[in-house]
Amino acid sequence: MNLFVFALRNLQRRKVRTILTIAGVALAVAVLFSLLAFQAGYEQELTKEVDSLGIHMLAVPKGCPYEAASLIMHGGVIPKYLNETDLDRVKNTEGVTLATPILLHQFIVNGSPHILYGIIGSEMRSIRPYWKVEGRFFEDNEERVMVVGKGLADKEDLKVGQILPFGPKKEPFEIIGILDTSGGQEDEFHFTPLSEAQRVFGKENKLTTIAVLADSIDNSGIVADRIEEIPDMQVVTMTQITGTILNIVGSARTLLLSMIAVTLVITAVGISNTLLMSVHERTKEFGMLKAIGARSADLMRLVIMETLVVTFLGGLAGVLLALLGGGLIESFIRANVPYAPSGSLIAADPVMALLCIGLSVVLGLVCSIYPAIRSGKQSPMEAMRGEIS
Repeated sequence: MNLFVFALRNLQRRKVRTILTIAGVALAVAVLFSLLAFQAGYEQELTKEVDSLGIHMLAVPKGCPYEAASLIMHGGVIPKYLNETDLDRVKNTEGVTLATPILLHQFIVNGSPHILYGIIGSEMRSIRPYWKVEGRFFEDNEERVMVVGKGLADKEDLKVGQILPFGPKKEPFEIIGILDTSGGQEDEFHFTPLSEAQRVFGKENKLTTIAVLADSIDNSGIVADRIEEIPDMQVVTMTQITGTILNIVGSARTLLLSMIAVTLVITAVGISNTLLMSVHERTKEFGMLKAIGARSADLMRLVIMETLVVTFLGGLAGVLLALLGGGLIESFIRANVPYAPSGSLIAADPVMALLCIGLSVVLGLVCSIYPAIRSGKQSPMEAMRGEIS
């Protein structure tokens, strides 16, 4: 009989133990696969989100530049402002190709927070040429008009041409365009000309940040140093934002990897213990096999084959479990990880899946060595004596 088929039949004879062992391996692999997929997805989406800004750096009021930049990226509001004079100074800085002002303001509609982006439309569209609009985009000198993100339009059932009461005085603003889905936070924003945002919310001459495009990405560090010579202003580059956020997430990832390492060790000990118990219980079986001609190497291969089958199935089940539970895992991560970008945070690929399954098989191979040696040492005479006694 084929050794593989023989191993499968032996495993079927002990269904409960086989299923429990597979389940233990599957849980460990599912956690490992989920973490690797999260790491890949998070970095991918964060990089995409930062790149989508189309700028090299943000000039913000002096304080905590990374917190300010993160709030700006995700639509938060910071209590400090720059002014038009600061904008002129940034524009006149050597190496600056474009400096465009942004005013963010949060307001409440029916109990839900909404974010307003006051921008110079012509400049913002030049650095985000991928923006597509249903309807049209506003001119910089237009009044009482706005563009809304696709996500917000779908959520609030907003249409082009609709009049929306807006601002503290509920002024009638016409929705003249709906921004096509970009996959970023801007899908949830209101956009108006900068002057209108400043007027409606009483923030004349105030700016939340200045988005800066340097003449060269290689020159952005030098340009950032020059801008920081302006009083009460700090600069954070997109590379710094990405690196800082990834470092924060990396700390949590290291902790999770440590927990997974402990889990794998516990799983390995469990597999070894199960195999040793199985070998002990099968003393008679192994002795009889030897008595009818089986060699020690045959018994060792049988034990190793059974273990590899169990760990392979466990690894496969773990990957499938992680894929099926991806939505729940992502919801948990979004609720507990800071600065979660939009888009899918779970990015699984076939190589990652094969890596996890391969690791579970290697783990099984290592765990099976000692039990396999014990099985090969079984004596037919001892087995018979044990049966007689």
